[in-house]
Amino acid sequence: MKQYLPLLLLLALTIPGHSQQSQIEERLNKWLLQFPEADANGDGKLTLEEAQAYREKMTSGTDKRSKKKSTVEPTYANVSYGPHDRNKLDLWIPDESSDGTPFPVLIYFHGGGFVVGDKGSFDPSIYLDAGIACISANYRFVDGIHNLGIHPLQDGARVVQTVRHRAEEWNLDPGRIALSGGSAGAVMAMWIAYKDDMADPASDDPVSKESTRVNCIVPINGPTNLMPDWIQKNLGGPAHVHGSFAKMFGEGVSGSIPEPILALIREVSPWEHVSADDPPSFLVYSGPLDEVPLPETATTGKLIHHPYFGKALKEKLDELGVENEFRYGFDPRGTMSIPEFLMTHFGMID
Repeated sequence: MKQYLPLLLLLALTIPGHSQQSQIEERLNKWLLQFPEADANGDGKLTLEEAQAYREKMTSGTDKRSKKKSTVEPTYANVSYGPHDRNKLDLWIPDESSDGTPFPVLIYFHGGGFVVGDKGSFDPSIYLDAGIACISANYRFVDGIHNLGIHPLQDGARVVQTVRHRAEEWNLDPGRIALSGGSAGAVMAMWIAYKDDMADPASDDPVSKESTRVNCIVPINGPTNLMPDWIQKNLGGPAHVHGSFAKMFGEGVSGSIPEPILALIREVSPWEHVSADDPPSFLVYSGPLDEVPLPETATTGKLIHHPYFGKALKEKLDELGVENEFRYGFDPRGTMSIPEFLMTHFGMID
């Protein structure tokens, strides 16, 4: 994850026009969520000067503590969970287990629009310190032909089933599983959590027999509804929504969308699967809740990560009585941290 900071700094410093300051602030908020140690004075705000200093430390190797945190070696690396090349996961297990009690586990899915990204971007340190085992998983990328939007989501569900199937071997608690992820990874976490249980009791594959239900989820900067007409009506912004859509749903996603493609979008959209029995959700957004609709000149990144997605989902979850928290402009040092949320729902703290 940390290797992307120099590029992000460069992008911030080269944003043209009158929107420069607001876009820089938005990106600084995102970086603070990803790199809390960059906030040198601990005031909950990341300045460009602090970001630049952190970049220099990371590239020069002078900040040995940060470098060590970013290179926590997995207990098990590149474990296959399916037949595809990218069906690989890394597992970290906390060092201490005084009585042999199985560990709760957080499964994290990286972002990248379902076309880029890698499990190595995840830093498990704060969760391991809290006594939570961690998994970071790769999944199939979409290509618009053979692998569409449903396929990485199915891979994510398979990760949950694999954890349950191998829980005893890895000393994990199959009854305490949480999901998280950023952007595309957030879509995966929500889709798995809100979708009805995908266990197949009749399958000859023992992994497929396992449940996909989880205790709670922490989606970060996730688009909750992928229907283009809903996005345009409620958020505005650029007409093409996101460059990955054609690879997720096929070329017919532009213009007048045929019903078979609309059906696929509905199936992939977490919004369509929400029900009253869904697990608690901590909806995290790093940007501000700006007024909508957004102008057509807004970036696709600003559109697809806008906190309005979380606001709308919160209202739907509230109507159904599903426990949830919605945070935007999120500071990881806020009233409840992500580890605290997980520990609460794992029964580790009151």
